[in-house]
Amino acid sequence: MSVYIEYPADWIGVPAFGEGEVFATPAAWATALSDELIAESGVAPTPEARQSLVNALTMMGTGTRERGASASYIHYPHWGSTPELVDVLLIERATVGDSPAHEVAGSGEPDLLRPATITDIVTAKGLRGSLVIRHAPMDEDAPHVVTLRASCALDVGDDYLVLGTATTDLAAFEAFRPSFLALIESVTVSED
Repeated sequence: MSVYIEYPADWIGVPAFGEGEVFATPAAWATALSDELIAESGVAPTPEARQSLVNALTMMGTGTRERGASASYIHYPHWGSTPELVDVLLIERATVGDSPAHEVAGSGEPDLLRPATITDIVTAKGLRGSLVIRHAPMDEDAPHVVTLRASCALDVGDDYLVLGTATTDLAAFEAFRPSFLALIESVTVSED
């Protein structure tokens, strides 16, 4: 069984980097991508604005493997918008046993400020899972900063596919939520 994410046009897949890949480093990819996005937009950004986008994309691309993700996707609908990162992880069912999707998506995290919001999901392609929204302190050094974590675990046969994002801008997440759901809807499974 193979799992695919046929992401919408306003999403960008983060590629693999290294020897033999199209881009050796995240910085090289971010620079090329920023120049492409600028050309497509028709805007003439300041050098600082261009460098800000390059830096953000570099950071997002650099962290994919460090965050333990299998892949990462960036939502960037137009020039000047805030890039939103979603990490994807394929988890073997044997790793989580008979845990339900909402637990795989993080509903039981110990540091939550209040109970998680759990929404059952059935995609248009028939995949089932749970969307879990939770609020937690950013970390031990900033317990007063609230972070919204959103994860969706989809049952893809022998595995769970988990798509996750986090932000400290709670209002911005609500604006981003339809795009996050569109990425979830783009997941397909095919029999090999």
